[in-house]
Amino acid sequence: MKSENVVQIRYCCISYRDVILVSHQTEAENYTPMVHSILRTLDIREDRKLASPVDRFQVHVLIESGIAYTCVTHLTNKHYLQFSFLETMKEKFLEVPSLHIRAVTASENEFERDFCPVIASVVYDYNIGRGDNVSRLHAQVEDVKQIMLENVEKVIERGDRLDDLLSKTEDLESHGSIFRQGAHDVRVKMRCKNLKMWFVIGGLLTVVLTFAILLACGVIHL
Repeated sequence: MKSENVVQIRYCCISYRDVILVSHQTEAENYTPMVHSILRTLDIREDRKLASPVDRFQVHVLIESGIAYTCVTHLTNKHYLQFSFLETMKEKFLEVPSLHIRAVTASENEFERDFCPVIASVVYDYNIGRGDNVSRLHAQVEDVKQIMLENVEKVIERGDRLDDLLSKTEDLESHGSIFRQGAHDVRVKMRCKNLKMWFVIGGLLTVVLTFAILLACGVIHL
């Protein structure tokens, strides 16, 4: 099944009026006469897009600032990829300002050496389905979505770990409360034992002092 993101560019060219400045084709068939006949009918003073069926082919033209960008493909009711290709070819052409300036006085095929390898590369990319900028952006968005999903999963997993940590913390706090209560009970018991010991010591001291006083007063004789 043919991908919707693939279009077979059979021929393409960049022209000023009916002068083809540079062209590239992927088949042996001669498309130049057909394209020339269409270019002669165009008014390049108006920026526009047009698609015209010719025999077994579809000719798409993008006109901007007096320059016509043209491609020939199979017959189709869908024109998005063809115009996307022409926009890409236009952007590549405008990246070299000197070509646009020279186009007004250039002769037929004058830009072949300078620019044919560039449009050949663009044609190749579109013909294998990787030239459409929107498709590339869509793929990048999908990559970002996947990364975000992975990050969310990690956050959720980390959240589970935090829940475990909180549970362990609560257990420690519970054990700590028990420990504190036990320590309090021990302290109370120790205080009671200390009080008893002081009472015993106090009692013994009282007995000893009383005995010593009575002995000193002669009440008790040894």
